[in-house]
Amino acid sequence: MIKQFLSLIRQFIPPYKKFLFGNLALNLLAQILNVFSFALLIPILQILFQVSDTQYEYMTLADGNIVDVIKNNFYYYMNHFIETRGALWVLIMSGVILVVMTLLKTACYFGSSATLIPLRTGVVRDIRIKVYNKVMSLPLSFFSEERKGDIISRMSSDVSGLETSLSNSLEMLIKNPIAIIVTLFTLFFLSWELTLFVLVAMPVLAWAMGAISRKLKRKSKEAQNYWGTLLAQLDETLGGLRIIKAFLAEDKMKERFATINNTYRNAVIRMSIRQSAAHPASEFMGTCIIVIVMWAGG
Repeated sequence: MIKQFLSLIRQFIPPYKKFLFGNLALNLLAQILNVFSFALLIPILQILFQVSDTQYEYMTLADGNIVDVIKNNFYYYMNHFIETRGALWVLIMSGVILVVMTLLKTACYFGSSATLIPLRTGVVRDIRIKVYNKVMSLPLSFFSEERKGDIISRMSSDVSGLETSLSNSLEMLIKNPIAIIVTLFTLFFLSWELTLFVLVAMPVLAWAMGAISRKLKRKSKEAQNYWGTLLAQLDETLGGLRIIKAFLAEDKMKERFATINNTYRNAVIRMSIRQSAAHPASEFMGTCIIVIVMWAGG
């Protein structure tokens, strides 16, 4: 599956690589702003709830490591502004900075999603053209053996499914690695011991989510096969309607179509139920991991 996806990228992505690079840059900027937005919440909460009355002195790099120096000097200037201008002024300015950073972050997220739209639609357009040209080049003997419903299904629902899969895969290939790298860098910057503990605990969650994902793929493929059979049945009915009516086989064809339709419905139900369970399961397991990390950090 991965080889097929990489082959698809090498074949169809190069004409749209400028959109790919734009998406990469915007995602990187969005993740950096996301980290700073969360970091800015800490002093805001400390000012609101007055959880710390520690006095900070200005430090240089000679007084400690770079992490401690940056954190200490940040709080030093915060306390200095609180003493000289008041806590309300510092709170308002911190809120304004947070709003501006959030605006920039959401704008980057929007821009990254917008840059994928021309890429995704362009690739799907090229695939449709290629499939149509392939159909036009096939010999007539192929159409006597192959059901037209299967071909129509590949041209319609299969290509549409490929568009969704391509969009999700590109997002996973670009956005997620950037988010992971930026987050890991920040976590190691804050506490490398706790970060190593998280990395040890994460494979359990990844294994469970991988099992759910594999089951979803199998059910999706099963539903797609039944959809092709349903279209083929409809095509056969429309093409042979005169023969069906001549032999009074309407009831038999209705029963056959209802059976295929119910089978397709049941496959979609099973697939949709598993899809609905994916998010709650991942959220539950993620919460368990967070509790374990909190216990280890405490």
